[in-house]
Amino acid sequence: MMRTFMSHPTLSANWSGEYEEKSAEWFELFLDLIIVAACSNVTEKLKEDLTLSGLAYFVLVTSMYTSSWTLYTSFHARFNEKSLLHYLWLYIWLAGLGGMVLAGEPCNAFTIGLVLVRIAQLLMYTTVYALLPQSRCTTKVDMIFVLSSVFALGSTFVLSEAWTIAVYAIVLVWECIFRFVAAAQGWLQTKDSVRIPLNIDHFNERVGCMVMVALGEAVVSTIINFNDPSLLTTRFFFMMQLGLLVIFTMAMFYFAIRPPRAFHAMRRSVYAGIGFSWLHLCLYPTLLVIGVSLKLITDAVTTDESLEATRVWWLFGSISAALTVMLCIRLVHFGGRHPAPTDPDCVKRIKHVWWAVVGAAPLVSLVLGGALQVLSGDFVDPIHALIVAASFNVTFVVLETAVMNKLVQLGHDQLKNEVHTPLIKKVSSH
Repeated sequence: MMRTFMSHPTLSANWSGEYEEKSAEWFELFLDLIIVAACSNVTEKLKEDLTLSGLAYFVLVTSMYTSSWTLYTSFHARFNEKSLLHYLWLYIWLAGLGGMVLAGEPCNAFTIGLVLVRIAQLLMYTTVYALLPQSRCTTKVDMIFVLSSVFALGSTFVLSEAWTIAVYAIVLVWECIFRFVAAAQGWLQTKDSVRIPLNIDHFNERVGCMVMVALGEAVVSTIINFNDPSLLTTRFFFMMQLGLLVIFTMAMFYFAIRPPRAFHAMRRSVYAGIGFSWLHLCLYPTLLVIGVSLKLITDAVTTDESLEATRVWWLFGSISAALTVMLCIRLVHFGGRHPAPTDPDCVKRIKHVWWAVVGAAPLVSLVLGGALQVLSGDFVDPIHALIVAASFNVTFVVLETAVMNKLVQLGHDQLKNEVHTPLIKKVSSH
C-alpha cells in the first residue's frame, strides 16, 4: 500500500553484510513483463536475419534493454523507495521501455524511449540526493553518468541516422564499463566519499529472474500452440519434450553455480563484483539465441522439413556460448578457492575433475554440433539435433552431480570459511 506521496528513501543494505532480506517487489516484476515483450521482439528480428551482422545488431539492441534493466535494478538494490513520487518516476521509466519495445529497432522512437528511461532514472537519483544526504557522494556520480547518457542519446536527433547505432554502442560502453570502473577507482570522488552498499542478495535474485525471463522466451518457442490441430503431431510433441529438457537443464546449469551467501563474487572484491555484472550482460543474449534456435527447429518440425546444417550451429553455438559465460561466472565466484590449500589430496583431485568437466563442456557442445553436421550432411533432422543437445545437457548434469555427490560423501560439500572484510567504505580521490 502507498502510505505517502513522498517519503524519505532508506538504504537497502549496510557494510556489515547483516541486513534485512529484500524480495523482488511487484513493480520490479511488472518491469520484467515488459522485458518479456522486448525479448520476443529481438529474437524475432534475429530469426529474420541469421547473419553475423544480424547477430551483432541483435546483441547491441538486446544489451540496450538489459543495460537499462540493470540501471533500475542497481538503484533498487541500494535504496528502498515506495512513495507515490517514486511510482510516478517509475511509470515514466516503464513508458520509455515500452516505447523502445514498440519501436523495435534503432530509430528516433527507440531513442526517445532510451532517453525517457534515463530521465526517469535521473529523477529517481535526484530525489534520493535531496532526501538522503548520506547518499550524495555516490548519487552525484550516478547522476553525472546518466545525464551524460541523455545528452549523448539526444545527439542522435541532430546527427544522421548512420550515427545512431554508434551512439548506442558508446552509451552502452559508458554505462556498463566506465561507470563500474569509476565506482571501483573512486573517480569524481573525494577522500571522504562514502560508498553506498548494494543489497547483494537482492541483486543476485534479480539477475536470476532476468535469466529466467531469457529462458522463458525459449519456452514460448517450444510450447507455442497452433490453431491447426493437424500440426500437433506426435513428432511435434516429442520435439516439445526435448526442447523443454534443453531449456530446463540450462536453468539447472545456471542455478548450480550460485555459491553460499558469504562466498558470492560481489562479497569477494569490487572487481569480482563488476565481473559478475558484466558476465550477466553477456549471458542474456546467449540464452535468447537458444530460443531463436528452438524457433527454427519448431518451424522445421511443423513444416516436416530438414534443418539446414548451418542453422544447427545456432543451437550448439548458443549452448556453448552460454556455458562459457557460466564458466566465467564460476571463476569469479570460485576461482582460487577450489580446491582449497587445506583440502585433502583426494578432495583436490575430485575438484580438479570438476573444473575439467565444466571447462570442457563448451568445447564438447561444439564438437557434437560439428559431428552431427558431418554425419548428416547439408541437412539435419531437427529432432536429431535436439536429441544430441538434450543428451549432452543431461550427461553434463549427471557428471557434475556425480562429482558433487562424491564430495558430499566425503564431507567436503561446503566451502570452508575464510576471513572476509567488508568492501572498502571510503575511496581515495583520483
